Amino acid sequence: MNQMSETAIAKVPLHEAEQRISEHRRIGFERKAMPHVVYHPPWDLCPWPGCGFKIAGIDFQLETSDAANYSSQLAAWWQGTGLVDRCPACQQYVLFGFNGKRCVTDPTADGLVVLPDDWHQRAYIL
Repeated sequence: MNQMSETAIAKVPLHEAEQRISEHRRIGFERKAMPHVVYHPPWDLCPWPGCGFKIAGIDFQLETSDAANYSSQLAAWWQGTGLVDRCPACQQYVLFGFNGKRCVTDPTADGLVVLPDDWHQRAYIL
């Protein structure tokens, strides 16, 4: 038998998982860490009905983007709800967040940070 089958894997209580994520986000912001995310099914698909474009992971490469908006983009990722950009397939706005993706109809009305239109050409997308 291997060690994994002999050792029980303890589940982390939800409140502890949330604390760990909060701490990770705080440290990420303090250190100005580059935002990247991995999405697992079903969060890997575009949330817009009928699209189905799959993005399983993103390294946003903000450092290659608009220097004037860099700080607000980092803050939106680490301290806010995430970053908004258009789906490369359906061209609808998608909020890419720490915990998933969601449809956005008017990002400016919602006060969300929108990446430049060419974000998907600079980012590493899986």
